Amino acid sequence: MRILVYDNQYVPRDSKRYPRFLFYRDQHRADPASSWRAEGSRLVHEATDSTAGAVDWLEYQHWDPDRSRFTAVYDYNPYNGAELRGENRVSDLMLEARLTVGGDVPSVDIRMDSGKDQFVVTLPFGEQGPIEVRRNRRLLTLTGALPRLPAPADPARPRLLEASIMDRRLTVALDGLPLFDPVDYDPTSLVYRSETAPIAIGVPRGSLTVEGFKVYRDVYYTSALANTPRRPFGVDEPYKLGTDEFFVLGDNSQVSNDSRFWPSSPIVPGSLFLGKPFLVHLPGQVVPLKVFGRSLYWVPDPREIRYIR
Repeated sequence: MRILVYDNQYVPRDSKRYPRFLFYRDQHRADPASSWRAEGSRLVHEATDSTAGAVDWLEYQHWDPDRSRFTAVYDYNPYNGAELRGENRVSDLMLEARLTVGGDVPSVDIRMDSGKDQFVVTLPFGEQGPIEVRRNRRLLTLTGALPRLPAPADPARPRLLEASIMDRRLTVALDGLPLFDPVDYDPTSLVYRSETAPIAIGVPRGSLTVEGFKVYRDVYYTSALANTPRRPFGVDEPYKLGTDEFFVLGDNSQVSNDSRFWPSSPIVPGSLFLGKPFLVHLPGQVVPLKVFGRSLYWVPDPREIRYIR
């Protein structure tokens, strides 16, 4: 259940003071020269003749206005209000972006950090070779990998890239098509490799334009309800379910009074599930309404209500 963290379609007003992206060539940042530049909401890599082999990186930095500094991604939900700060670091992340790849681009690298693990996915757009995935610099053996990248349905349109590391699983898709079977892994450590820059796109040379750069995080289930510590079911230790028994979880972990916090039992028998969901009504926002001259506050926001199709 991805939750939007950053959308470069809406460039923050303070982005010059607190840049959300770093541009540099060479993994160790020893050579800051870069051919990347920002053009409004677009991120553009100019065509270059570099043959040095060093990857030119476009690196996302996460700015936390609540803490007034660059930080890791936390489980803050803006629609909960300022009273519920995000206190838990989230390493389950997803990148979505639209790429316009020039014919002079040999390959594009996608780097994603999760805890102490670092994954680098190499997509061979303009050169012969397989799709490669490296975990902590070690080449992985992929199953179900496509022999080559799929040709675009419309060459004039950007390619949709989706890459995620959620629930100990790496997945990558191009234009909605998975490029290889999901890579499941066990984390090597809970120590974070990168607190502020967990995602990057790199290219050795050539022209590349990145649009619609978005970062998502996974839902993070907590052991507190509205900042009040509890002794929740299924958090401190596993809870075993029987036949036709369900453990229900709300999508807004910080304020969802779900199976974790029910005092007697977390169980919902299957016989109690009736019908099917058909309406999206949250998250919303406080909306001032006047009825017969009186000010009322109605949640959810009626402008955001929609049917599930």
